[in-house]
Amino acid sequence: MRRDVWLALLLAVLAAWGLRRTVLEGFVYAWPREFRGDFYAAMYVPDWWDGRGIMYGPVFVLERWLVNAWPKIFTIYTFALANVPAVALALVLSLRAVRATRRTAWVVVTAWCCFQWLFYAFSVAANPEILEMLLLTAAWYAAARAKATAAWVAVVVAGLTKVFPIIFAPLLILRASRRAMVAGAVTAVAIIAVVGVGQQLSPVETAKAILIPIQSTSGTTLPQASQHLGTFLIPVPSANQLMGLNTALARAFNMGDSDPRLAAVQTITNTATVLIYVWSVFVAFVVLRGRHALSEVTRLALAYGLFLALMPLATFHAHPHTFVFMLPAWTAIVATLADDEDRTRAVRCGAAFVVLFVLGGLPSVATPIDRLWHTRWATWLGRDPIWASIGVVFALSGYALVRTRELRAALQTS
Repeated sequence: MRRDVWLALLLAVLAAWGLRRTVLEGFVYAWPREFRGDFYAAMYVPDWWDGRGIMYGPVFVLERWLVNAWPKIFTIYTFALANVPAVALALVLSLRAVRATRRTAWVVVTAWCCFQWLFYAFSVAANPEILEMLLLTAAWYAAARAKATAAWVAVVVAGLTKVFPIIFAPLLILRASRRAMVAGAVTAVAIIAVVGVGQQLSPVETAKAILIPIQSTSGTTLPQASQHLGTFLIPVPSANQLMGLNTALARAFNMGDSDPRLAAVQTITNTATVLIYVWSVFVAFVVLRGRHALSEVTRLALAYGLFLALMPLATFHAHPHTFVFMLPAWTAIVATLADDEDRTRAVRCGAAFVVLFVLGGLPSVATPIDRLWHTRWATWLGRDPIWASIGVVFALSGYALVRTRELRAALQTS
């Protein structure tokens, strides 16, 4: 009983500290500078995108139509404030997906409140990423309720916001039905058709724009990817906004922006990303289709948690706000650890995950050390959280396989 009281007190203090930082860094300090970031530039700066063609994805175009139609209503402040209920709903959906107990829910809420990249996402009104996170948690919740059609539609809409949620296709296929697949296809065709007609694009132009989004700036139309050669094809070690594996690896070897080895770094990291993804698909197959006694809720938590943790890696050129996808992944981790009947294993794995959480999402824990010893540990920890994200992918996939192997053996001996 006393231990529960101390745990509740600790969680309350941490959650209050996190909420204070969220309010201050996410809104109070960001409000005067108009939440400027990628979303602001793409939505409100004509030199970034003048509204023609398809930028990011069709869902982003639909949002731009709202801005064009009612500019005094759909301001940057509207989107920034709308992110709050979107995150809250994603939190609730993830908790409902794992059927969290009260204690588990409080631990998860505390983790979300203290996660640094959530503060950052709010501060730049990272609408596309937060919307994707909401849709992916909705898909997870729907899958946990055996509503495959809703899961397919949610992931399709997420993929039409930005393309990267397509990595969830294996999870959908492993729980597919003909009705769900048709519903997903109809949703995709309907949204794409509406946007294509509204943007005055031919079917061929629309298809090309979906595959390679078009960025129209100052009367010039060009593939969006050409604006990101430094962020997608070649690492830029000097850019603090770029936190993908390619740039992180280049920084680890102290490479400059003109280092001739950067092309090799990109090849290496692209290969590593594909291999990690293939490994994750294998783990998901074992978890979702394997003959073991894990409940459907736990199976889906492990699978969706793993693929949400993959999102920062799958974007290739991750930005700080890309790491919000780790939030529902942490929900899955906390819930599955709490559900583990082997308490010794749960405690040991939990300790490892706490270290990964600190390294990837709570670098400010090193601030007192920096102030006392005049070091820069907090800055270093916050520089490249992709390493911790990859650590989470391997730790969670390994933990998932251990859980399935143990129960499979129990089934064989019974």
